[in-house]
Amino acid sequence: MNNLWRATVSHHVGWGVLIVLCSLAAAGCAQPVETIDTTSFGPSQDQIAIASYYRREAMVLKEKAAAIAESAVRYEHLFGPQSDWVSGARQLSRYYAVAAQDLERRAEALAADAARTGRQQRR
Repeated sequence: MNNLWRATVSHHVGWGVLIVLCSLAAAGCAQPVETIDTTSFGPSQDQIAIASYYRREAMVLKEKAAAIAESAVRYEHLFGPQSDWVSGARQLSRYYAVAAQDLERRAEALAADAARTGRQQRR
């Protein structure tokens, strides 16, 4: 019985060491991630990349708003128009729609700033 226990523990320790070594090797090979300050209007940031990021995120939020609005219609058929499920889904849909509009405005502001900065740099 004692030999069986040692073999089992030895086996688990071996696998644990192997997993730790593989994790460290993978972490050592990882490339550093370049971050962009999305709140900056400074010329050091890539305004076009930030604007496209905001547009993509706005599109995702619009899709979520549409999906949740469809859910609200289904909830209305299931639980009735006065249900908390219906009102909650409608509120969440409106929230996503407003957040999408906000991101679109930010994207437009960044694109306009990039266009203005690009014209000034060409002169």
